[in-house]
Amino acid sequence: MSVRGVMAALSVLVVAIAAPGHATVRVVATIFPLADVVRQVGREHVDVATLLPAGASPHTFEPTPAQMRALAQARVCVRVGAGLDNWAEKLLAAHGGGLTVVTVTDGMELIGAVDGHGGDPHVWLDPVRVRDVAVPAIVAALSAADPEARAAFEHAAAEFQAALTQLDTDVRNALTPLTQREYIAFHSAWRYFGQRYGLHEIAVVEPFPGKEPSAYEVASIVDRARAAHIHAVLIEPQFNPAVAQQIAREFGGVALVVDPIGGLNIPERNHYIDLMRYNARVFSEALR
Repeated sequence: MSVRGVMAALSVLVVAIAAPGHATVRVVATIFPLADVVRQVGREHVDVATLLPAGASPHTFEPTPAQMRALAQARVCVRVGAGLDNWAEKLLAAHGGGLTVVTVTDGMELIGAVDGHGGDPHVWLDPVRVRDVAVPAIVAALSAADPEARAAFEHAAAEFQAALTQLDTDVRNALTPLTQREYIAFHSAWRYFGQRYGLHEIAVVEPFPGKEPSAYEVASIVDRARAAHIHAVLIEPQFNPAVAQQIAREFGGVALVVDPIGGLNIPERNHYIDLMRYNARVFSEALR
């Protein structure tokens, strides 16, 4: 290494030693996609834990003592709301105080809501809603927890929002040319995605998680698939695929895996943007 290189390295070392430590903000998110959004906004200023384990369904999950301990140490909690992660309520109730809770569905117009109540909670599967509503709410909560890092949060958020804008453009460009616009899903997780990109859910395998369809309902789904010339059923890794695979076989189709949740250790689905690009590719294959 040259003398100049050695001096530069020493300068960096001196600055690192002299700089005072800056505590990170501990954040818990109920599901992985929200945890990753927090990481993209908070970067080195946050320490993020996800309550829902990889492969579990947020509809049927029950929190464990480990999740309770993780939340007890947090200063910010980011959750979906609209009934998806009601299991977090008992954790929030047990928290000792000083916790800022961000509910990303607050203030959103939800599909299926009646008089402003209820509605489809799967809003994170629309990247524009994430960009325009979830990211600003997370920036505000992190800035309140760590005012000194506000500028860093705002800068990182702006970069991430630009990436989400590009994601939206790329997904739209991939899906718009497809002539098939109808799909069959395992459950109604994709209506915001469909609303954004002009796709239409014509049937679901399980209208309620854990409730398998009757023989009559299976026959009805098969008839709709044939009538609409559909050749794939969209299944999810969080649920048993057996019935959906049976339905696909009955109309001569295949079962393709989309993933609304993802996870840190899942290739192609270990970041929010990668997860959404993966799902767009699967939808493209299902609708070709």
